[in-house]
Amino acid sequence: MKVSLIAAVARNGVIGIENRLPWHLPEDLAYFKQTTLGCPVLMGRKTYESINRPLPGRLNVVLTQQTDWAPAPAKDGSPRAVIHPPQALPAGGETAIAVASTLEQALAWLAPFDQVFLIGGSNLYAQAVEQGWVDTLLLTEIHADFAGDAQFPAWPKSRFHETHRIHNPPAGERPWGFDFVTYEKTAAPL
Repeated sequence: MKVSLIAAVARNGVIGIENRLPWHLPEDLAYFKQTTLGCPVLMGRKTYESINRPLPGRLNVVLTQQTDWAPAPAKDGSPRAVIHPPQALPAGGETAIAVASTLEQALAWLAPFDQVFLIGGSNLYAQAVEQGWVDTLLLTEIHADFAGDAQFPAWPKSRFHETHRIHNPPAGERPWGFDFVTYEKTAAPL
């Protein structure tokens, strides 16, 4: 299974403020949707609660140590079904919510899938990078500084190499540019 981390990161390392994005960047939201659609997405509880609904067309796996955690009800007030280990998971493109208590448990549970995307927050990113789980980083590198309370973790840049970059210059009301960048883990020497 390929583990990909996807995030938008300001020049000063900020990725969020008060459980939301500190910028409005529709191009990044479209890129995120296009990239993750049909695949499982793994996120921390606070990230899920900031979205407040399962992302459609994706298996949504939420990490939480709260044994009684339940997602907010659907718009019609009905409770949302939650899958717990070791229950079988649906296909990655089926909208569903699953809950795991640790990153290791979630990744073991997701092992039958070809790819999983880590979508936040900062604690999940830091743990995954620190433990060496990440194969690919898909970063939207924003060429501006933003105030925020969530930072992207330091990552071992020498262990990754850039394989793709799309530059987007400042445009319209947006005075800053951004790049979509892919970094792949470098194979360990034999």
